[in-house]
Amino acid sequence: MRVTTIDRFDTASGEILSWAVDVSRSAPRVSAVPPSFNQTVHLASAGEHSVWLAAAFTVDGPIDRTALHRAYHALITRHGTLHSAFRRDGDVFVREEYDARTLTLRPNPGVRATSPQTTRQAIWKALDAACHPFGFPAYFLAAIDRPDASTIVCGFDHSHVDAYSISIIVNDLHRLYRGHRDALETFSAELLPMSGNFVDYCAEESAATPIRPSDPRLLSWLRFFDERDGTPPSFPLDLGVAPGQTAPQRTDVRPLLDEAATERFAALCRRNGASPLAGVLAAMADTVRRLGGGPELALLFPLHTRRNGPWENAVGWFTTNAPLQVVGGRDALDSVRRTGSALRSAMRLAEVPVPQVISAMNGMNMVRRDIFMVSYIDYRVLPGGDVHTELDAHHISNVTTADDAQFWISRTDHGLAIRTRYPDTAIGRATIDTFLGSVARSIEHTLSMSVQGLTTTVADPTARRHARSTAVPAAS
Repeated sequence: MRVTTIDRFDTASGEILSWAVDVSRSAPRVSAVPPSFNQTVHLASAGEHSVWLAAAFTVDGPIDRTALHRAYHALITRHGTLHSAFRRDGDVFVREEYDARTLTLRPNPGVRATSPQTTRQAIWKALDAACHPFGFPAYFLAAIDRPDASTIVCGFDHSHVDAYSISIIVNDLHRLYRGHRDALETFSAELLPMSGNFVDYCAEESAATPIRPSDPRLLSWLRFFDERDGTPPSFPLDLGVAPGQTAPQRTDVRPLLDEAATERFAALCRRNGASPLAGVLAAMADTVRRLGGGPELALLFPLHTRRNGPWENAVGWFTTNAPLQVVGGRDALDSVRRTGSALRSAMRLAEVPVPQVISAMNGMNMVRRDIFMVSYIDYRVLPGGDVHTELDAHHISNVTTADDAQFWISRTDHGLAIRTRYPDTAIGRATIDTFLGSVARSIEHTLSMSVQGLTTTVADPTARRHARSTAVPAAS
């Protein structure tokens, strides 16, 4: 999976095909299920910029329009969040649901794009127009048709998807399209794995029993924020924007390690009771310290919440967050071990609902709009991960504005890569370039210590057993 942004989406020109959802036979019903916490925050912050995630992948030959039409319809029918919507009623966000059996698709007239640039701009404009948080549908279904190889591309407002969902959508669409193309009358979407309905998950979330106020996990959350005056941590190096200011978003996408080096790095981390995420976080903390950002790295990191069968193949925003403090050790390997231990402890805190944390704090002090966070996804283990390279699959995000740094680390068949979103200022560009270069060198230094035979094997079998469990897919 190539993790990128729309301004960097490199695609050949062709005829842009798209489909509209016809709701003339369906009237929405008001749902008693409230928006999830993530959805509520997203809806409350909706502004002029669309926040969406898109999927794109390549298929052989020209688009079989009938097959893709049927595949898109099956995708919508299969995932409950894709036949739901939100509207604002005063200060309340109301969820509405459509009967999927009454929804039909209608092909729009094709649009011929004459260059890669005009193709990208047309797709970008259409995604911005269609993927909005209010109203139905909140997504864009399309393809770029060419004689030799075509691109299937679709985007969704963030309220309905997370990064994990993009892999599910690629997997579902690829299998649905191929099935309908090769056996139009006999293929059935029922052959796909079972998928739960994210709306049902939201109902479970809203009815969950609160954590006890004396629960040690909740108290750990409160201590984390008490040490920061109730404010989420910010990226500790200067990005050239003061609190309350924003700047246009800039994106950096670069590899960290190739496939072979990533395997060695992962093995090194496992031997030291850690995951690749812990290894990268240790390198980040080391870099922050050396660049004058302080002796520790405090951040939030997202985790997915697909913990049982119904949700494993479901499209939705299944994420929560956990707080983490990374403190360096005596050397690079000691830092990896310490970070691995801290990460395992932090993952238990993700069991506490974030709304309950905020309520116990009597509100969070938000001095910036963005939250400094580091996400990690091993795309190889997600649904369809085994065909991402074959399909040239892309996870594409929009470009908006920023006032803090956010990092997405991805592991694929190509190795380890990092996408960074940050404010586009002269100071921000210089800081992030220096930071990322130093992180890469710190990781290489850690690997060199292993080559020199300095790796210490962890004696604690529990730490070793949990090393893989910390490498969980996360949010966008």
